[in-house]
Amino acid sequence: MPELNSLGLTEDAAPQIDWDAPPPGMTPPPVVPGTWLLKLVMPENTEDWFDAVERNVIKDNPTSKRRFLEVTIEPEVVADSLNRPVANEDGSPLKLGPQRFNTFMSPKMRIHRLGELLRGMGVRIEGSIKDQIGDVMKQLNGQATFTAEIIWRAYFKSTDTTVSTHPRGKKSGELLWPRAADGSWELMAKNPSTGESAYGYAEIANIKLPTSANGNENMAQAAT
Repeated sequence: MPELNSLGLTEDAAPQIDWDAPPPGMTPPPVVPGTWLLKLVMPENTEDWFDAVERNVIKDNPTSKRRFLEVTIEPEVVADSLNRPVANEDGSPLKLGPQRFNTFMSPKMRIHRLGELLRGMGVRIEGSIKDQIGDVMKQLNGQATFTAEIIWRAYFKSTDTTVSTHPRGKKSGELLWPRAADGSWELMAKNPSTGESAYGYAEIANIKLPTSANGNENMAQAAT
């Protein structure tokens, strides 16, 4: 094993951390499940905007594996379903954690997740998305809005158990998030096998079709 000083590490190799940070699953999500108006915000570091992911085009067929473009966004929550503005108590914007949208399409799909995101902002790209997406996201960053359904999902690594307010289906094995006596979602999910509790991660499940209220029409024309 080499000496520590011979590794050639810089200060960036061990960045400062927040020792008071809560453990995973112990931070409440910024909003409850439902429909919200979001603002597109890209990660501060442009190196985190794009990536490539591998997916099987045909389920359970490794020979159909291909690489697809993936875009990461960190949207801000602008308003609720009644168009009432929302923010943190100090006036700062409510922010979702990283959300990923890729260009994977199975044979049965007519539009991929990234396409749904762009369409939700009133944007249509003619020709190659790969060649134009960089400039388009720069233009939309911090300006465009879209309406989306947000859900909660919690994962318990100890038993490989997922609990969600909107399970993907019986075959997924996901469990339904518990509800309180009044019908509202409980604040935390519970692992039925271990009794562990955790807050959910707020995920964008569906992107709504754009309306004139979004106000992105001119931007959409410019982006295409």
